[in-house]
Amino acid sequence: MPFRKMSKKSIYVPLRTKFIVLFCLLITVPFLVIGAISYKKYTAGVERSTVELSYQVVNQININLEHYIKELDRLTLMPLYDEDVMHILQSHSGPGSASTYLTTDETLKMNLFISSLAFDRGEIESILVFTNDGGIFSNLDQSVRKRWDRSMAEWMGSVKQEDGGLAIIPPHNAAYYTEPEQGIISVARVIREPYTNKMLGIVKVDLTPQGFGSILSTVRLGGSGLLQITGKDQVMLYSAAAGLPDSSESYITASAQSAYTGLKVTSLIPRTQLREDARELTNSTLIVSIIALMAAYAAAILLSNRLIKPIAHLQSKMRQVKRGLFRERAIVTTNDEIGQLTEGFNTMIGEIDRLVKEVYETRLKEREAELLALQSQIHPHFLYNTLEMVNMLALQGSIRELSGVVTSLGKLLRYTVGRQDPMVYVLDEVKFVEAYLKIQGMRLGDKLQAVIHMDSSFDYCLVPKLILQPLIENVIEHAMGPDTVHLALTAAVQEDDLILSVKDDGIGISGERMKELEEQLYRDKSRSVPESEPGGFGRIRKGFALRNVHQRLRLLYGEPYGLYIDNTAERGVTISLRLPMHWEALNIAEPAGERQEEA
Repeated sequence: MPFRKMSKKSIYVPLRTKFIVLFCLLITVPFLVIGAISYKKYTAGVERSTVELSYQVVNQININLEHYIKELDRLTLMPLYDEDVMHILQSHSGPGSASTYLTTDETLKMNLFISSLAFDRGEIESILVFTNDGGIFSNLDQSVRKRWDRSMAEWMGSVKQEDGGLAIIPPHNAAYYTEPEQGIISVARVIREPYTNKMLGIVKVDLTPQGFGSILSTVRLGGSGLLQITGKDQVMLYSAAAGLPDSSESYITASAQSAYTGLKVTSLIPRTQLREDARELTNSTLIVSIIALMAAYAAAILLSNRLIKPIAHLQSKMRQVKRGLFRERAIVTTNDEIGQLTEGFNTMIGEIDRLVKEVYETRLKEREAELLALQSQIHPHFLYNTLEMVNMLALQGSIRELSGVVTSLGKLLRYTVGRQDPMVYVLDEVKFVEAYLKIQGMRLGDKLQAVIHMDSSFDYCLVPKLILQPLIENVIEHAMGPDTVHLALTAAVQEDDLILSVKDDGIGISGERMKELEEQLYRDKSRSVPESEPGGFGRIRKGFALRNVHQRLRLLYGEPYGLYIDNTAERGVTISLRLPMHWEALNIAEPAGERQEEA
């Protein structure tokens, strides 16, 4: 229900809350501010020191890397200073050369020369010399193929682009090995004839995985820091960690690029590592803050206990009122704002108790009158038609049919007049409807085909009495046409509620009449219902029966329960009743609002 917006003058804050908030603010805020500033300054200092250390590390690695590359550069220049090597390369320099086959003497000389270059260099996997006519010399004679072709030399393009300079080749496939290896890092250069600048071949140094690792191992970042070496176009040459950095992790990075080699060294340190370093300070601050807060809470409770007792007493009485005990009154023990609030509460509860009694008595009388009206409304016209049919059957001598009609009529009268229970089982309602349909079926013949699809699990669910027959009667009175009308009574569960539906394929309802019917069903029930007023289906008496069912359900259960009409199909109408599922008898002498609050 809506409430008026409270003015600032009416707002009341308990004294206990004032004390607790005050003490918590006095202790918590300074500690939070001091802790946050200390933590921020500490982490900022650690991060600054880490960045400075990282730059020192990457610069040192860059210097070591430059020295290492310079050694490899000098190593690849050595063939230019050996006459035998240059002579062999010239003899295999391509078309027009003396021979395209490697002689034993050439192989021995080249292997001896290359082995001398690789001697005592554990970081070198192999040194290879590629001739223009497809020959390969290597210090690993048995592990390297004797000839190469274009399919094995995808890396040669980058070497030739350096035009005699040193080329650093990122991890690639070394297909010239008898057992091809993946991820080989190499340096190489083109060997040219000093006077003519003619290309004689390529010298290539394949490094072991430990080649760059030996340089990175000379320094340490500590913890879970990462080191990476990238070449041109940010191609990864080497990483000191398996795989790539975690993309969800935040890192502190530092990098340095060599002007000589073009290589870039990058360090990555996870920020979580810094947080772990600052955890000890954070824990100490947190412990102190918790102790201070506990002391503040204890002081606030001790100081406010005496003032809070009247409020606790009033709160207890309010809980009792919430459960529907409107006769409870709070004892006024103070002469301050709390005492005034208690007096106002007592006055309000007295007025609410009086109004609830008045409204409840009015609703109870209204409900009894509506139920009696519904029970009596099916009698006159229906009894007249039934007695006419009994008379005809008697004249025709149809004793069996006559007995069936009289038996069914007796069941109807016994159910409507004899039983005064406001709540009945679904099974009883269905039996009543079956008796009613049996009489109407004998009167209408094949013009009405009725079926009841009702699962036995709903048999003992409690529903208000006489809520289904008006729906069936509505179909018979207003849905019948020249064709046979099919009627179906069903039960289902929807969102823990019981849905009872009556569906027909009769003549349906026009849009204008549907609007009139909805206005009649859902209008204020306090309006008088003149006998001549037109309704949605015709006579107001029938519309009143449907409205009676709807308002009984709404009065008994409240929103959103009641009667709903679906007229969206091309032919026919579905009328549904929505009501909660109850398996035990309800106390209908109790208003629905109070029962819902108690639940």
